[in-house]
Amino acid sequence: MGSEGGGGELIVKVSKREVVAAALPLQEHWLPLSNLDLLLPPVDVGVFFCYSILGKDLSNNFPSMVGVLKKALAQALVTYYAFAGEVVSNPIGEPEILCNNRGVDFVEAFAEAELKDLDFYNPDATVEGKLVPKKKHGVLAVQVRHVVLIPNIFTYTRHAHAHSGSILGSC
Repeated sequence: MGSEGGGGELIVKVSKREVVAAALPLQEHWLPLSNLDLLLPPVDVGVFFCYSILGKDLSNNFPSMVGVLKKALAQALVTYYAFAGEVVSNPIGEPEILCNNRGVDFVEAFAEAELKDLDFYNPDATVEGKLVPKKKHGVLAVQVRHVVLIPNIFTYTRHAHAHSGSILGSC
C-alpha cells in the first residue's frame, strides 16, 4: 500500500492497482487524430464524482461496487476501444492512438475526510494527485475511493485527445 499525492490534510492510501482490458479481444490498429485534435496540447483532464452508497454496511458494499465497475468498464472498452489504447507518435511525429487493448489503469484506494474540509477553490492543494489519478500510461486512468466520512468517489483522468468526436466516431 502507498499514498497518492502529498500535502494538505487529505490522506489517500492505495490498496490495489491493476489494469482492466476490454472483455473481448481486439485487433490492433491505429486511429489518427483530426486536424482539430492536433491543435490541442497533450494534456490530461481529470474529473471526480462523489456519491453515497445505499445500505447500512458500506464496507461490504465497496468490494461489490468495485467488481461491478471493473466488469462494466471491461465491457465498455469493447465498444470504446480507443480508451484501452495508448497515445504514441507516428513516423512523422504526430500523436495517434494505438488501439492495442493495453487496458485502463484501475486503482482502489481508501481515505478518511469530510467533503467540507476539501478546498475546491484551490484544488491543487487538496485534491490534485489524491482524488484524481495521475495517468502514467494509456489514454484513461480510473480510481475508486472508499471514503469513511464523505460519499465514495469515482474519478478518472483521460488524455485530451481521447474524447473528441473524431476519435469516438471512429470506435
